[in-house]
Amino acid sequence: MTAPRFCLLVCDGPSCGVTHDSDRLLHLAQRTVAERAELRERVAVRNYTCFGRCDDGPNVFVLELPPGGDPNDDPSFESLETQRGFYPGIDAAKLARVIDGHCTTGDPLADLVEPY
Repeated sequence: MTAPRFCLLVCDGPSCGVTHDSDRLLHLAQRTVAERAELRERVAVRNYTCFGRCDDGPNVFVLELPPGGDPNDDPSFESLETQRGFYPGIDAAKLARVIDGHCTTGDPLADLVEPY
């Protein structure tokens, strides 16, 4: 099995998890990645406690993992701040675009990504 290249972090903090029902997005992302052979070993999907951008939620982050990086490790603040992978205000349609785009090609979606 190949180590994942990306980890798709779905916020499940108090605002995103309760107000924005990010659990639905988490399950949708997990199902979408599991159903696509080209993504199964390339993308890990998991929840993340909080990005601190609650007013913008629900939020996801496509984190590029270093070689041998463990997708279960929480990312450092520096990696969140230096990578272009923060996507606020995600719904099912935007999530599909992020998975089809950023998680597949490695290129952030200019019209959706924002600085963290």
